[in-house]
Amino acid sequence: MTEAKKRILLVEDEPNLAFNIEFNLQSEGYEVVLASDGKEALECFRNEGPFTLIILDIMLPEINGFEVASIIRQEDKVTQILMLTARAAEKDVIQGLERGADDYMTKPFSFKELLLRIRRMADRSDLFSPGQKPANSKLSWGDITWDMDSLELNSSQGHHVLTVLEAKVLNEFVLNPETILTRKHLLSKVWGVNGNVETRTVDNFVMRLRKYIERNPSKPEYLKSVRGRGYKFCGDVNPEIGV
Repeated sequence: MTEAKKRILLVEDEPNLAFNIEFNLQSEGYEVVLASDGKEALECFRNEGPFTLIILDIMLPEINGFEVASIIRQEDKVTQILMLTARAAEKDVIQGLERGADDYMTKPFSFKELLLRIRRMADRSDLFSPGQKPANSKLSWGDITWDMDSLELNSSQGHHVLTVLEAKVLNEFVLNPETILTRKHLLSKVWGVNGNVETRTVDNFVMRLRKYIERNPSKPEYLKSVRGRGYKFCGDVNPEIGV
């Protein structure tokens, strides 16, 4: 049986750029649905989904990309969002990630890097670094259980289905306990780039994970900051018995 094409919703109001991105994505085997403004983006998301990934500009007619991302995140916690925009200020990057984007790229950009980012976000087979995948895909620490196949996480904070990138970040931590992981390490392992992403990308993902697994995210028990170096996971991780 032929594997179904991964579907991407491309939201871009500049016609020539939209055409070039669509052409490159289709050449890589993706199915692309186009929207040219924020209102159309939401209509496509609701009526033509599901999508593997949404590529979202910020400066859009009708509804801006920040608002579109917020609305989508209220309705869907799983579909991944890549913001692709000319707005490069750190405050814009932070706002984009806080509104629910999984990654943030600025224009101008190289299609090679864009395709690399998309593959990293869309490919569930790349959830682990080489040689890291454990025999048991279900792990626990404290009151938390983490299913690395279904991407479901259960804790006293509730039930969550993580995005692929959230899962990759969490896996790097839980499979390397008591090890200081630098931002550079995480950018390389998870995003596949060497320092070309704002460091706040990593920080915002850690903040997101803390909301899932920490009783008090402002005083983390598991995902701890190491000043000037990075982050360290301090949980006692065990395989789930009988699963």
